[in-house]
Amino acid sequence: MRVLTVCGAGVGTSLMEKMFAEDILNDAGVDAQVDNADISSATPNDYDVVITTSMFAEMLPANHAQVIIHDNIMDQAGLKQKLLAALAQED
Repeated sequence: MRVLTVCGAGVGTSLMEKMFAEDILNDAGVDAQVDNADISSATPNDYDVVITTSMFAEMLPANHAQVIIHDNIMDQAGLKQKLLAALAQED
């Protein structure tokens, strides 16, 4: 599985979400590559799942990736729930 986290500059929110997603996926025993990017260089079609905020979700180019909108970056439990639900849909 390939996961991309996206924010405005690619160094704040997306980096934190990347670290949280890696922890969640590792704890679940899921082999995944997690990358982060800024909105202008994001390539969502290269990924199975994209994690971003509602503001940047609207700016993503059309793609086939499953988009997880996660606005409260400190809500790790909420991200875990959304990410594991996305994994279940991928199977």
